[in-house]
Amino acid sequence: MRQTKPTFRNVIESSESLALGCSHTWGTGVEADETWPYLLGAMNFGLGCASGDQVARIAEGLIINYRPKIVYCLWPDWSRFEYFTNGTIYQSLPTDTNRIHFMETHDDEWCKLNFQKNTEDLKVICDRYGSKLIDMTLYDLIPYIDHADRWPLSKLGHHYAPEWHGWVAELFAKARDENFQFPLAHE
Repeated sequence: MRQTKPTFRNVIESSESLALGCSHTWGTGVEADETWPYLLGAMNFGLGCASGDQVARIAEGLIINYRPKIVYCLWPDWSRFEYFTNGTIYQSLPTDTNRIHFMETHDDEWCKLNFQKNTEDLKVICDRYGSKLIDMTLYDLIPYIDHADRWPLSKLGHHYAPEWHGWVAELFAKARDENFQFPLAHE
C-alpha cells in the first residue's frame, strides 16, 4: 500500500518525550520554537491534515525508535479518518473531494467509534513500551481556555497563535505533573 511520506517538524533531536497530532501540533502558522511540543521540550511528530487513524498508525514506530518516557497527543478531530483508494492511504478531511461519499458511508457514530479505537490503540502501544500517555482533544481545552471561538489566531488566520500554544503546553505540563487525564471529549 502506497502512502505519502510524513513531513515531521521535529526540531528537538533528543528528548524523553514526543508529541503526536495534526497541524495544531505541527504548528501551522507559527514558528517551530513557538509550538506546544517545543515548549514542552518534546520531539514534534505532528502532521498537517492528519487523522486519528494516522496518529495511531505511526505511533508505534516512533515509540520503538525513540523510546520516550512521555507521549503527548493532541488528537485530530474525531471526524477525520483514513481511507484507501487504489492502494494509497488518504486522510478524509472536510476539504476532501470524496468527503460527501465518505460522510454517507461513515456516519458520526462510526467516526466516534473509530476515534475511540484509535485512542485505545495508542494507550495499548504506550503501555506496551512503558511510555506515559497524556492525550487530549481540542474539545478538552474548552473548560480551561474559554471562548474557543475567540482563541487567538496565527498569522495565517486559520490555526492558533503562539499564545494558544503556550496555554496548551501549560495544560499538558499540568496533566503530567499532577498525573491527571483529560476526558477525551469527542462530542
